[in-house]
Amino acid sequence: MTTLESTTAGGTQTVREASYPWSQFGLLVVRLIIGFTFLAHGIQNMVGMFGWDVARFAGYLGEKGYGSTSLLSVSVMVIELLVGVTLLLGLFTPLAAALAAGVMLNATFIKLDDGFFMPTGFEWELAVLAGALVLMLAGPGRFALDHRLLSAPATVRLTRVGLGVAAVMLAFVVLAFR
Repeated sequence: MTTLESTTAGGTQTVREASYPWSQFGLLVVRLIIGFTFLAHGIQNMVGMFGWDVARFAGYLGEKGYGSTSLLSVSVMVIELLVGVTLLLGLFTPLAAALAAGVMLNATFIKLDDGFFMPTGFEWELAVLAGALVLMLAGPGRFALDHRLLSAPATVRLTRVGLGVAAVMLAFVVLAFR
């Protein structure tokens, strides 16, 4: 158990908080799976694996009503590669997770008209978005380079920057490319 002390008007009070010894492993699993998924998608777009590449993605974006699709598809590929590598390493996790959340928020937005369930719906995008938000808000966990290299205040600042980045990404893509 972890105990915390808080001071109130009535004096100091001890609050017991449940300890979850496996939570650090949970964050590691989420970070590695989302990191691998983003890296795999970035590589897929870069080299054209499984019939999907930057040009096909640009065509899909055009069908969904986006403009400047070549620029947008290349940008998403670069973001996917960067997010994948940084999440796998656990480096700048709140910022990388915010970029992932921004991409997945846009991907969810694109598929809203297609319904919730796969194969055309947005359920997968929403699940990955949730995982990215968990990493952005909860942090990378103990098994990450961030834990070794960044102080707690620096991580909080990165989280705040990450929230802003995700909001700006959504607004930018919706306003600039739609």
